[in-house]
Amino acid sequence: MTAACVTGTSFHYFKRFYLNNSVMDYHPKHMLVTCVYLACKVEEFNVSIAQFVNNVRGDREKATDIILNNELLLMQQLEYHLTIHNPYRPLEGLLIDIKTRCPQFPDPEKLRSLMDDFLERTLFTDAVLLMAPSQANQRTSATLLAGDQWRYVTDILFAGCSHDKLHHIKDAVKKLHLMVKAIQVPPKDRVRAAEQKLEKCRNQENNPDSQM
Repeated sequence: MTAACVTGTSFHYFKRFYLNNSVMDYHPKHMLVTCVYLACKVEEFNVSIAQFVNNVRGDREKATDIILNNELLLMQQLEYHLTIHNPYRPLEGLLIDIKTRCPQFPDPEKLRSLMDDFLERTLFTDAVLLMAPSQANQRTSATLLAGDQWRYVTDILFAGCSHDKLHHIKDAVKKLHLMVKAIQVPPKDRVRAAEQKLEKCRNQENNPDSQM
């Protein structure tokens, strides 16, 4: 779970950083490795900077300088709000709840890999900025449950909710499903073209390779 939390926290940091900053000022590759390194610290995934850069391609000494030079900047831009409540622990609680309160549910553990995969894909959407972890977890479970399994959501998980609230939940589940379904991985040639374009319009004052 710790490695998954590092991934989730890294995505949060990365997305939040670029809410108020431009890729022309701070290169995404530089900020990405900085986000992952900071997330390792926050999630208590013990790894030294030397061990960390061993997993980075290219000039490791340069990578070390980039990470250490950007770490404080990243924390400042995040306003030192570093604790991220990832949806993985609520997922464990949900599976325990299904086993406890819905014994007729057929093998809840089969849902684990499906939920993990779906939660991972939500990281590529803006869901992490739009909903709380518990909401993401509940909507993930509701998205994957169908038929008689949906009755767990309506009759147990949200028992006593009004018809309007259940309708709102269904609408939110549908929106999350559509967000994940709309994910498109850009082809490599488009990525390379974007990288080349970025190099031409970067702020050279923040470019470690610049002579300025």
